[in-house]
Amino acid sequence: MAATLLTAATIGRTHGLEGYLKVYSLSGEYDHLMRLKECVIAGRDGKERSALVESARSQGNLLLMRFKGYDTPEKARVLSGSDLLIRRSDAPELEEGEVYVADLYGLTVMHGGTAVGEVVDTSEGAQALLLHIRREGRIYLVPYLPVFISHPDLEKGTIELMMPELLG
Repeated sequence: MAATLLTAATIGRTHGLEGYLKVYSLSGEYDHLMRLKECVIAGRDGKERSALVESARSQGNLLLMRFKGYDTPEKARVLSGSDLLIRRSDAPELEEGEVYVADLYGLTVMHGGTAVGEVVDTSEGAQALLLHIRREGRIYLVPYLPVFISHPDLEKGTIELMMPELLG
């Protein structure tokens, strides 16, 4: 099932005296964030809160955002280190062959027609995204590269492992 909310950015430190925060896009695209009116902020404490975007502007290579109710540096500082989540409909359109990382979670990992694991998490690797695949209670890290893993079949909820020796 497709995630309703997607993590689109991380929120950095405050900037200036009006409660602006530095925002860093995870996709490298910023246009969709500039048009954003509302979002969900997932704090470091694990709590999610709805937020209205009062203002978004670029300053040099920075994206600065201010959220309603956080109009001073002191108030805005509590949002630093949080993730900014957006509705799928507010996310940039995908190019052919692209998928959202959120859609990889929960996929059944297949090899030769047999289920061999499940994607339970991801992390950034040196050369590629790493899929955390759970098999028999253990977690294995597999690079999300065509030599190791196929393009996911989101309708079936599966992804094919090309090299089963990577799972022990």
